[in-house]
Amino acid sequence: MARPRTSQLRRRRFLTGVSVAVCTSILGVTQVARADGVSITAHLDQHKVQIGEGVRLIVEVANEGRGASNLPEPSLPDFAGMGISFRGPSTRQGSSHSWVNGQVTSRVTASYTYYLLPSKPGSFKLPVSINVGGKVVKASPLLVLDVVGEAVSEEPVKPTQGGPSKANGEVFMWIRVDNPEPYVGEQVTYTIEVYERSRRQLDLTLPSLPGFQDFWTEDLPTARQRSEMVEGSPYTVHTVLKRALFPQKAGNLTISSPQADIGVRAGIFGQVRRLRRISGQALELHVKPLPAQGQPPGFSANNVGSYGIKAEVDRTEVKGGEPLTLTVTISGSGNIAVLDPGPWPDLEGLRRYDPKSETTPLRSLKIGGTKTYEFLLIPEQAGELTIPPHTLDFFHPVKGKYERRSTKPIKITVTGTPPPAKQAPEDAPSTPTDPEGAGDDADGLLADFHTSATVERVEKSRRLLTADRWKYGMLGVPLAFVATVFGRVLWRRLGPDEQTRSRAARAARHRELLAHAQDSVTTGEGFYASIAKLLQSLAVDRAGPEGSGLPRRELLALLERRGVAADDLNTLGELLDLCDAARFGAVSSNAAADRTRVLERAQQLAGKSSLTQGGR
Repeated sequence: MARPRTSQLRRRRFLTGVSVAVCTSILGVTQVARADGVSITAHLDQHKVQIGEGVRLIVEVANEGRGASNLPEPSLPDFAGMGISFRGPSTRQGSSHSWVNGQVTSRVTASYTYYLLPSKPGSFKLPVSINVGGKVVKASPLLVLDVVGEAVSEEPVKPTQGGPSKANGEVFMWIRVDNPEPYVGEQVTYTIEVYERSRRQLDLTLPSLPGFQDFWTEDLPTARQRSEMVEGSPYTVHTVLKRALFPQKAGNLTISSPQADIGVRAGIFGQVRRLRRISGQALELHVKPLPAQGQPPGFSANNVGSYGIKAEVDRTEVKGGEPLTLTVTISGSGNIAVLDPGPWPDLEGLRRYDPKSETTPLRSLKIGGTKTYEFLLIPEQAGELTIPPHTLDFFHPVKGKYERRSTKPIKITVTGTPPPAKQAPEDAPSTPTDPEGAGDDADGLLADFHTSATVERVEKSRRLLTADRWKYGMLGVPLAFVATVFGRVLWRRLGPDEQTRSRAARAARHRELLAHAQDSVTTGEGFYASIAKLLQSLAVDRAGPEGSGLPRRELLALLERRGVAADDLNTLGELLDLCDAARFGAVSSNAAADRTRVLERAQQLAGKSSLTQGGR
């Protein structure tokens, strides 16, 4: 009778084991793996899903025993290699303590929740583990996720301008392009829309933007959600992204496939209960090159759009040497941020400084706006002067041809030109700080007046002139005379001449100006004036006597004839113009960093041999 009882017991144990295994499989709970009091469990809320459907992976780590504290973080599989992206984790930690047999036992737990978003079909093994003191503990049994469905094709397709004609399920993505065959530099409006008919509260995010490698991009305002019928079914349309694209080269350009994560919110606090990822189709745009026929010489491919241009001055009558402001305004539609205004015309009798430019963009359905250039002008001669017209060439993509706009010429009346400033003599004495030479300090210039009655009388102890002193004195007089004559001869032959002394004085003055500029580089007080004096002195010294009193253009031309290098001349003229512009307030930035760069360039220029050699 023992064998039947043993057989029945074995059958009962077998059925019990099968029941536990079935329940474990249904609930998705894995067995617990332990090591040194640390355990790990992992399970999926679903084992079979469609592509893009979110799956929750929950990993729990616990440390139980005396002194339980730190918990290792779980190690995850290579989701990227499987074509699975994930979000999270969201974590929850807890701890508890119990009194067992007179000892305190602690239990510390941490729960990690990940959202897995598969993008391709297959059966994927998901090993999850922890590292405990160098020992890897794996969650057992191994988790397996089965993904079914058809992946979105990565091959780009030709874009369509209209909306969807087919309802692709409860939620789908649609890409809209308003211009599938633009010219280089012409705007294309790219829009990502999500159609959904669940009418639930959605949380829409873009995990990554599509690739716009060959485009200049600008953000556009997105529209509010709207309703639309697709195959007789009502859908709510959400605009996720809207971009203005400006292709930078001709040919077939690809925009990669976008993806959007959709979280369905529910409950009082709006928690995300379900997550899903949907993908759109990659697009291929055919970009046409700008036509060669009728293209102006040196035309910039950034000048695509429709523009107008105008110019004006703040006044038309000025005195010689007084500044005036010329403002050139370009406005219209197109990628105005990179618009090339072209070379500015030469001005006769006017000195022009680099402009301050400002762009005011206009972002609506079409990118455009206004670009303003402000020039500081200083007349260099009297009479009636003319600011010639400035021309702007652009390609009109709608008309398919090149167009030109020009400003009107502007007449300026200059009533008089002040005489050029003369250089101070090199060896002129410096002006005293107190020209009157009086005041409280005058008492210290002369000694007190003494009368014979107030002079202290001292009785001499012995004669100053003795026979020995007379003898040596008589011998020393001719020796001193000979040494003085000989010293003068040596000084005339070996000492510095007048030109050397003059050059040394100029060098000292240059060092003084540089020192003042270095001291004021932080505050800016008198900085540009010191730099301008230094550069003007260097230029006049190198030019010689003919350079005194010359206007800047003539002075630079004379230096060129004197053999000064072209690069040094360009730097000299640029720095002098920058100093003038800073003093007249014609530069947009006057920060300490800008002054430091100007000082460094001036120091380098002062050390150039082509500018310092041959000076008078």
